[in-house]
Amino acid sequence: MTDSPTVSRRIQVLGILSRYSTAIAATGLAIWGRFLLDPWLHEECPFSLFYLSVLVTAWIGGIGPARFAIVLGSLSAAMFFIRPASSIFIEDFADFLQLSIYVIVNCVATWLFRSAERQRIDAENRSAENQRLSQSLRDADARKDEFLALLAHELRNPLAPIRSGLSLMERNPSAQQSERACQMMRRHTDHLVHLTNDLLDVSRFCRGTIKLEKSRVNLDESIENAVEMSMGLIQEKQHRIHILSPSGPLWVNGDPVRLTQMIGNLLSNAAKYTPHGGRITLRSDVDRQMITISVEDNGIGFPPGEVDHILEPFVQMNMSRTRDHGGLGVGLAIVDRLAGLHGGRLIAHSNGPGLGSCFTLELPSAEIASNVNQSPTHAQSDASNSLSHSVQTDPTETAESRVASNSGPARVSGRRVLLVDDNVDAAQLLADLLRTDGYDVLLAHDGFAALETASQEKTDVIVLDIGLPGLDGLEVARRLRRSPATAMVKLVALSGWASISDRKRGKEAGFDTYLVKPVNYLELRSALETLQSRAEPEMKITRQKADCIPVMY
Repeated sequence: MTDSPTVSRRIQVLGILSRYSTAIAATGLAIWGRFLLDPWLHEECPFSLFYLSVLVTAWIGGIGPARFAIVLGSLSAAMFFIRPASSIFIEDFADFLQLSIYVIVNCVATWLFRSAERQRIDAENRSAENQRLSQSLRDADARKDEFLALLAHELRNPLAPIRSGLSLMERNPSAQQSERACQMMRRHTDHLVHLTNDLLDVSRFCRGTIKLEKSRVNLDESIENAVEMSMGLIQEKQHRIHILSPSGPLWVNGDPVRLTQMIGNLLSNAAKYTPHGGRITLRSDVDRQMITISVEDNGIGFPPGEVDHILEPFVQMNMSRTRDHGGLGVGLAIVDRLAGLHGGRLIAHSNGPGLGSCFTLELPSAEIASNVNQSPTHAQSDASNSLSHSVQTDPTETAESRVASNSGPARVSGRRVLLVDDNVDAAQLLADLLRTDGYDVLLAHDGFAALETASQEKTDVIVLDIGLPGLDGLEVARRLRRSPATAMVKLVALSGWASISDRKRGKEAGFDTYLVKPVNYLELRSALETLQSRAEPEMKITRQKADCIPVMY
């Protein structure tokens, strides 16, 4: 097999030879043309056509071959067209002066040609650089717009249940309802604080002002705190978590708050990007003088070529417009930078989309543990046991088909609403508000459950969140419109995406009304009443047409 560098050198040599062959060919043509003109020119203008050969060579072959053409032209003119014939020596001063002018003029011409060529190349390079910078600015502007839209969406999501909770407390200030609403609002307020802290951390990293308060920390405590912080999301998505650790303590010199934050971000990332009922494994160990903490999942994974890209700020592994997994895309970037400040690093690995991912955090050990043999039994932590218990409390109920329909008042004709939102707290609070106004409310928390419920239960209005997991709200609306059983159902979009293009996509999907989170409850109720008032004349017309259909025996 031919060596690649050898082939490259051969190609380079052939290129040089072809360029210099241009000088030989152009000079040969000049000699032939001069012989054709010799009956008319005689010994006059011996260099006339050789000027042209030099310019042609410079244009086709470049400066080096053009200089070679000057030499060939000088020798050819002296040999064939200047006395004494068949000699390169020139005896006549006038002929020598012509030769000198020929050489000087062509040298100046090739120099000017080279300068013009350099200016052209420089101009092309500047143009390419300007285009690159312009594209970079356009990309940055697009990323800014995308991030602002994402930030608005992520802020609206927790604001929606907070606003609904306040409305519920105002309309139905019972102790039980108020306590439950307060608990939900507290959780979503904590989520808002978490988002704000993440943004502040990114800002501190960019400005280089983040500070660590290091001390000797037992990493087991940080792991325990991180698991406790992430358990709400893990339980919500019904994951099973396995925690594997060595028998001895894991000591590091670090900031305990930041260590907990790093591990918690890795767990939250695994929980977000793993489908319901997934598996998450948190493994800690000591390798030489480094402590490794790996979080592995069987989630959506990512292409191996995007390893470095996903550790950048504001990047998500799934960049779909509906943002099934939520978040600002800063969690992994924060872990990566905090790991660097602790003298460690974050390693990302995945075998490809749909094959899960593994993020390994390496930190310098403050003390080599005396016993790092991992327990042979893969026992789950107490948190895992409690998770298993919470998942199995009602084996007939699943996250995909959890529907609450019998707790409200008796169904009133034309006032049955199917409310679909993957944010369980927000959906429950909004359902409670609707029930206080006499609506019969069904609940579903993902797109497939919404389609199943709509096909089995007669509903008059379906309120759909756009960013649903698995099957987004736009696709749910399209499928509802295609089904004869649900084609006439009124559809209300409830979304954190508020741009004109988002509203246009909602209208094209078949939504009758598009509302933006956090929606004012009075606005939602007004939209439902408006849709109901439109539906009543349609129902009367339909009944009249049905009465006029003749019966054939």
